Amino acid sequence: MEPINSIYFFIMLLACSVAILLYRYTITLRRFLKSFIKISKKVSNKEFHSRLDNSIKGELGELSRNFNFMMETMENTIEEVEYKHLQLTSVLKSISHGILVIDIDGNIILINDEARKMIKSKCIGKEEGKNIKQVIHVEKILNGIEKYIGSKENNCEKLKLEDETVYKLKIDPVYLQNSKNAIIGSIINIENITEIVKLENMRRDFVANVSHELKTPLTSINGFVETLIINEDLPSDKRNRFLAIIQKESDRLKRLIEDILLLSSIESKNNLVTENVLLYNVFKEVYEMISYIASSKHIKIYYNFEDENVAIQAYGDYIKQLFLNLIDNAIKYTPEGGTVIINQFTRNNEITIEVIDNGVGIPKEDQDKIFQRFYRVDKARSRSVGGTGLGLAITKHIVNSLQGNISVESKLGEGSKFIVTIPTKIS
Repeated sequence: MEPINSIYFFIMLLACSVAILLYRYTITLRRFLKSFIKISKKVSNKEFHSRLDNSIKGELGELSRNFNFMMETMENTIEEVEYKHLQLTSVLKSISHGILVIDIDGNIILINDEARKMIKSKCIGKEEGKNIKQVIHVEKILNGIEKYIGSKENNCEKLKLEDETVYKLKIDPVYLQNSKNAIIGSIINIENITEIVKLENMRRDFVANVSHELKTPLTSINGFVETLIINEDLPSDKRNRFLAIIQKESDRLKRLIEDILLLSSIESKNNLVTENVLLYNVFKEVYEMISYIASSKHIKIYYNFEDENVAIQAYGDYIKQLFLNLIDNAIKYTPEGGTVIINQFTRNNEITIEVIDNGVGIPKEDQDKIFQRFYRVDKARSRSVGGTGLGLAITKHIVNSLQGNISVESKLGEGSKFIVTIPTKIS
């Protein structure tokens, strides 16, 4: 073979080999690109577990392995972020306070469900990224937050809304990491303290009322004792009258202290030993105690117990106090010659006790208040009949301790009906 022909043949052979290799590489490259496009679409649909075939040799194989490593790292990072987000969401949901995190411009970064309710958000679940002015629809809360945006101090204030709800607004600054000067936002804690404020007001009123109620008989006793000491030659009838007043005021003071101690005992929920208490038997004890008081006013007491064997698991003295307070109250506010009726029956797994009188009645505007401590419809009349102002408050607490309910129906000048309902099974 001539040399020229040999060279030509060799060049042709080399060209064919290169063409074949290029064809094969093109096929491999096309397959790789198709696979890459397919995987990238899956990744864009958040299928981060998708992987390229890393069995390919050469640079494409190295690219596949690097891509797969990158995807594995990203998948692990996303799982970690999602887990931390789940933890954060769980913590935020479990917090009973409203939690709101905002940036320095007032844009919402984080918010929990309690905060959504408190600020009356109208875009539930879409608050993040929006400004507080777009989301918070309670003016006092919005004004309270805006006042302290960017503040470097911890701030706290009480907000009383038009519906008597009271919120405690606490705003803490969020600093840039490792910096004590760069404020990047605020954490807002909104706590509903309505009940706490009510209890504090009740405690303050209770202390004031107790002080007043104790002071009145003590002042009277002290005054008459001083008179007796100074005037040794007082006539015996006058001395006896003064001593009778002292005794009366002492008894009143004793009753008041006993009622305060009883109320305190019920509220503290001491672990008292309960027993199976027959309501009818307890009522009969109370009836024997107060029948003479009714007789002295010519008041007739009628009673009707549907089931004389009905019983509840309770502390016996509390049930006795319940009957005593309601029936004694009915007798006190019923004029001479009146009647008091006690009914007992069971309906729908509830024991009902009714105490009905045809006495002076209770004005409608006072009916929601009579179970408050020291509340008296007619203060002068209450003191004249020996009331401490705690009887119905004690009764309500006893009924509450039995998981029951007490209510009143009354018309002024016609009488009152007190209705107590207690579940047959008390947990």
